Amino acid sequence: MPKSASFDVLGTCFHFQPLIDIIHEIISRNTSPKTTIDATTLFHSWFYAAQRDFTYVSICGSYTPIAQILKQTFRRACAIVDFPDPNKHITDKDLENIMTEIKRLPPRPGLKEIFDGLRDDGWDVYAVTNGGKESSLKYFELGGVQLDGDHLLSCDDIKVAKPDMKVYENAGSWLEGRGCEKSQRWFVAAHSWDLIAARKAGFRTAWVAHEERDPVREVFGDFDVVAKDLRECLEMMKKAA
Repeated sequence: MPKSASFDVLGTCFHFQPLIDIIHEIISRNTSPKTTIDATTLFHSWFYAAQRDFTYVSICGSYTPIAQILKQTFRRACAIVDFPDPNKHITDKDLENIMTEIKRLPPRPGLKEIFDGLRDDGWDVYAVTNGGKESSLKYFELGGVQLDGDHLLSCDDIKVAKPDMKVYENAGSWLEGRGCEKSQRWFVAAHSWDLIAARKAGFRTAWVAHEERDPVREVFGDFDVVAKDLRECLEMMKKAA
């Protein structure tokens, strides 16, 4: 039976710099050069709040795709950091540009190497994402990384958001049905909150530092692999399996 690796997608496999660049342009156009509003900080406050809302709305039984939440909460995120009159200055065209970029996020360095490297070593490779299925498959296609629909599980399919245990249990059942070795099911993510749920569902865990930077073990405990990037993650997973 093959070992398997299931990857989070948003932030883990694909990065957000094009979105940050658009936000920087919007800030520059609508504020003075002395503004304290920073594009990177605004992006992360918006995106992390959207992830929170995505999960909380799901918990309340009102599941809404994360793309809809991102689109509808951007102006609110701007207001929270005192962006001047976002309802006036954030245009519908701005939102359209942002949502267009969300559909074509670029791959993290080393993404193709880790997918190909694990497969060459006999692993079966999957993705488990908060994002939509078709949009996520498009990321991999545009990034030159092979992944088909049978190897990508979206929260939209079961109308439950990560880190609800149902997502990881559903992934485990899918892997079982495809003959993957139970003791060598790995979950790879750049988010500690993602991995603690995966660990409870029986996955071994690999944390990658390129988003959170600090695994905060005092809260989230230890992971089987802690890697600085995807290339290092590949080598460490092969050794640890």
